[in-house]
Amino acid sequence: MNYQSDSFWKRIQDYLPLHNRITPETEPLEYFIDIEKCNIHIDHYKVEQPKARLVLFHGIGGNGRLLSFIAVPLMKSGYEVICPDLPPYGYSRYAGTITYDLWVRYGVEIVRYFQQDNIPMFLFGLSAGGLLAYQVANACGNIRGIMATCILDLRNRSIIKQITRSPLIATIGNALLPIGSKIAGSMKIPMKMVVNMKAIANDTQLVKLLMKDKRTSGARVPLAFMQSMLHPVLQTEPEDFTACPFLLVHPGDDRWTDIRLSRLFYDRLACEKELHVLEGAGHFPVEATALKQLENVCINFLGKHVV
Repeated sequence: MNYQSDSFWKRIQDYLPLHNRITPETEPLEYFIDIEKCNIHIDHYKVEQPKARLVLFHGIGGNGRLLSFIAVPLMKSGYEVICPDLPPYGYSRYAGTITYDLWVRYGVEIVRYFQQDNIPMFLFGLSAGGLLAYQVANACGNIRGIMATCILDLRNRSIIKQITRSPLIATIGNALLPIGSKIAGSMKIPMKMVVNMKAIANDTQLVKLLMKDKRTSGARVPLAFMQSMLHPVLQTEPEDFTACPFLLVHPGDDRWTDIRLSRLFYDRLACEKELHVLEGAGHFPVEATALKQLENVCINFLGKHVV
């Protein structure tokens, strides 16, 4: 199965400006690559003689197809774009229990798979994909730059309290999740029971649609995934990170992860860095003005660091 038979992503496209939507001319090539015990679904936006190649990572409640909002304009500007589905989201097929640690390993192997030539490589992360891109860049090397809509250090308990449905749930989860993940780590629960998924976008109708989609925000995730996501292992602390430039393009009206939460990590980064605020954008940015800003800022960043 793949997105050809999926109606949800097509309905979500209706919330995007025409410039950012998938058309027959910009539709990605779909295929799978095998990594460990997982058959990873890939959306591949190909161009002839690309200026650079980007791997885009989605976050919690997303999948690779949702990243078309930035993949399509980048493709139109001459950049090759790779959008994987990270299980349990999208159409990737897997065996065993998925953890966030596996996301990092899969991310590293995906990037290495596409690093087998001399095309410059960049990473982009939406939401939790921002920290994932940072971790993957640390492990892979030879990354020209990272772009992210947010960068959250989930080792910080105060951040956990901000992104969960309530501080009480954060407190209870912190006490019970380690035990629950050891006893029944493969047991799946809806993410909306724990985190504030209703704030994933600012359009209420779009949120309702995403929450119904079992391959995005309506998916169930293992307890072991949640436990490992809340305890990420960083190879390099931000004060020591100099591997590549970092661009933070944070939504200006993010009602889930306020920019001040990303600044806690971003301000510590030792590398060359830039911060741009997307005017009026929600956590999942679909607003026309903000998306044009995102496109322009990313293309400018790519142009500066592609050589």
